[in-house]
Amino acid sequence: MNPDSSVEASAPARVDLAGGTLDLWPLHVLHPGSVTVNLAIDRRATCRVRTSEAGVRLIAPDRQLDLRADSARELRADPRTALVAALVEEIRPDVPVEVEFRSGVPFGSGLGGSSALAVAVAAALTHGTGASLDGAGGVELVRDVETRVLGKPAGVQDYYSAFGGGLHCLWFETGRTVAERLDVDPDDWDRHLTLFDTGAAHSSGMNNWEVFRRRLEGDAGVTRSLDSIAQAAREMAAAAKRKDFPAMGRSLDAEWQSRRELAPVVSSPAIERAIARAREAGAWGGKACGAGGGGCVVFLSPADRTGPVREALGGLDGGQVLPVRAEPRGLFCTASTEK
Repeated sequence: MNPDSSVEASAPARVDLAGGTLDLWPLHVLHPGSVTVNLAIDRRATCRVRTSEAGVRLIAPDRQLDLRADSARELRADPRTALVAALVEEIRPDVPVEVEFRSGVPFGSGLGGSSALAVAVAAALTHGTGASLDGAGGVELVRDVETRVLGKPAGVQDYYSAFGGGLHCLWFETGRTVAERLDVDPDDWDRHLTLFDTGAAHSSGMNNWEVFRRRLEGDAGVTRSLDSIAQAAREMAAAAKRKDFPAMGRSLDAEWQSRRELAPVVSSPAIERAIARAREAGAWGGKACGAGGGGCVVFLSPADRTGPVREALGGLDGGQVLPVRAEPRGLFCTASTEK
């Protein structure tokens, strides 16, 4: 990095529409034909990297956080800075750095905010170094670093939406992942999509680990549920290609009916209340985002029912409708000279 420059990077979060959890290896190997479908949204993780006088400085204004240390390793012990510190430690910039960052989504929302932040930070740290994050290599880098921080397996779906924006169908074939990106019209999605924050954070690592462990132990119920999730995800991918929102709504509902059977931690009273209220108002269906247990719930509804769905959800205590739009743009990174 040029000592007189700063680099800003931004990457979108996502809503997962179907097939989450199956992006964890080897679950998709055990369920051939798996696909994960997600949509990038205009809640973006941002960061700015510039040279520091010495050591490492990490700043998160939305968390009232400003920490300094001689090395990134010293900052990994704090969970608020562990991911960013781990990326600095892994990429090893050749100058002392200051990283200012914001996740762009509520903590524990299930919207892939930490993964979007990891993509943005990695891009800013490697900008101008000749290192490339293009293709599977960038996905594998941020996945491995995030797995190291979580201490549990991390899937890959969040990184593709962060890098590329739009709608992604990730097809898991033997020995490779085929990323199929579809363009999106934000106005089309705004007529049908609603995102509701229950106000309760979730833990993706813990929830996914419970499902992961039980599947590898041969739990018959989890195996059946994952088979059903994979089928709903294939139907979602086919509907997304046709831009068939009613079919996508039915697939969303089918996916959730199977997902909520995976483990008791996947749903919660707040999630169930929100889905019931939205269905009463005319939604085709809804599902918890990410690993569930809390966080956000995504809904699809007929265009003439989206307003009533949002109004009904807005009347629930403890939560709020989050204004979001589909995001065509993925990662972008710009450098400027400090004056």
